[in-house]
Amino acid sequence: MHTHQVLFTTQPFRIPSSQYFSIILRRWLTRWLSIAILLFIALIAATCFDIRYGIILLMFIFIIIPLILFFLYYNYALRPEAFYSVVEKSLIIHSLGIDCIYNEKHHNILSWKNVQRIERDNKAFYIFTGNYTYFYLPRNAFNSIEELHNFEINFLPQFIS
Repeated sequence: MHTHQVLFTTQPFRIPSSQYFSIILRRWLTRWLSIAILLFIALIAATCFDIRYGIILLMFIFIIIPLILFFLYYNYALRPEAFYSVVEKSLIIHSLGIDCIYNEKHHNILSWKNVQRIERDNKAFYIFTGNYTYFYLPRNAFNSIEELHNFEINFLPQFIS
């Protein structure tokens, strides 16, 4: 089976897919929102002089924006990290990465060597493997507060160094 040392196991958990995708969307918008707002303002101002720019604005709203949302969903929310973030599972955190037990089967989902960065907030750890692809690990999934602090203080710095 596996020769690596199991450090932590978690309780079963899941997050809604809408919550997972909203985090991706929020991160993408913080990067591109100023350009989109500038484009909207320019099109609204141009519509005052020629109504054809209003048609372009409507095309942008009803064609381009849904295509962008589809692109984001297809490229980032359908990755294995996303799938295993939103299904009911329990985790096994070991020295080489994170495995999950989903549908009574053992799946290797994340290797520490592929992690680019880990962001923390008061609810979860966001383990990024790309710009917008991440694995969601909630703080309340750990079996105890001591285990959570042990993971965060003693082992997390080793994994991301």
